[in-house]
Amino acid sequence: MKQLLVAILLFLAFPVFAQVDSDSIFDSAIKNARAGDYDKAIEEAEYVLKLHPDRYDVMVFTANVYAWMEDYEKALMQIESAYALNKTYKELYDSWLNILLWSKNYKRLIETTELALQNNYSDNYNIFLKNLLAYRALGEYKKGLKLVEDEKSYLDSATIKEIYNEMQMLNNTNAISFYYSIDFFEKNTIAPQHLMYIDYAFKISDNTLIPRLNYANRFDRADYQLELDYYHLFSNRNYVYANYGVSFNNTLFPQHRAGLEYYTPFFNTFEASLGGRFLYSENGGTMIATGHVGKYVGNFWFSIRPFYVFHDTKNALTTVFNSRYYSDNPVNYWGLELVYGNSPDDRYVFSQSPDNLLLNNYRIKVSKNIAFFIRGELRISASYAYEEYVQDFYRNRFAIETILKYKF
Repeated sequence: MKQLLVAILLFLAFPVFAQVDSDSIFDSAIKNARAGDYDKAIEEAEYVLKLHPDRYDVMVFTANVYAWMEDYEKALMQIESAYALNKTYKELYDSWLNILLWSKNYKRLIETTELALQNNYSDNYNIFLKNLLAYRALGEYKKGLKLVEDEKSYLDSATIKEIYNEMQMLNNTNAISFYYSIDFFEKNTIAPQHLMYIDYAFKISDNTLIPRLNYANRFDRADYQLELDYYHLFSNRNYVYANYGVSFNNTLFPQHRAGLEYYTPFFNTFEASLGGRFLYSENGGTMIATGHVGKYVGNFWFSIRPFYVFHDTKNALTTVFNSRYYSDNPVNYWGLELVYGNSPDDRYVFSQSPDNLLLNNYRIKVSKNIAFFIRGELRISASYAYEEYVQDFYRNRFAIETILKYKF
């Protein structure tokens, strides 16, 4: 009789022991996944599922681990099994949407956001962001822009604003721009100097080309330069920039100029790049190393770009700091630029001789960019510089610039 009672008690207690044991095994699986031991984590999770085939939370965990291993097919099988058991489990959709994004299954990602909403998924920001990322990846920029413009409150997010800005640029693939600047020098010892250009940007698949004609009238001399900018966008959102320019008369512009730079986004709101520039004149060639780091913080964008000039006589460092403050319409913004040195990218410094890159320059520029009508942009800038025009001799310099752009 005593043995029978013990057997009955053990039988009744077994489910409790099994539950305690399965929970401890699941905890171990979580710890192993965090430690990067994915195989062990999956082995333990699958053991728990053998004991409890209805543990949809364990299925979602297993799906995440498979996704971290980039085995998206198995990850989605686990997700679908969990969905069959509980269609309203929030963590199910958190993981499902991420897995579809990581696996680049963008069309199904959009479909699944609708499914999540139908089952009362409450993270509206995540739904909005995933749809926007999918539209960007699919090249459906108009749909993405409309999504944001219908819900402008999401522009408070730096991540949303960055994606929106990028899609605005990519959606209007053709643009024509006119640029003009005039420079004044202290005491009117030098006549005002003029610089202008016209360019046309167009897109072919993932490639953007911008041919440009520059004209300068400075120091009683005139010169023309033909220039081409090229951008190629990769599927991972990285892109490469290349540039080449050639002068007609070699009196104001370098005889040849070239540039190459690779850009990559990271941590959602950051972008970094690394590259170089090359200038060639009758006095020889000059190599310049450069790169930049940029970041969105709320409505602000900050960027710092150094240029390191390698020259026969000496080396020199230029640093450019840029910031912008965007309104609700990202085309409208204020800009502030602080410069130490002379940047080879800046139209402020167009010279046939690369020696100017070795001179000191302290400059501040304020810009205002505004949208007009539907596709037009106008930017007006004013700057002041205390510049070294020959070694150890300085002067004050004022400049006004304007850029008129029309996108179509």
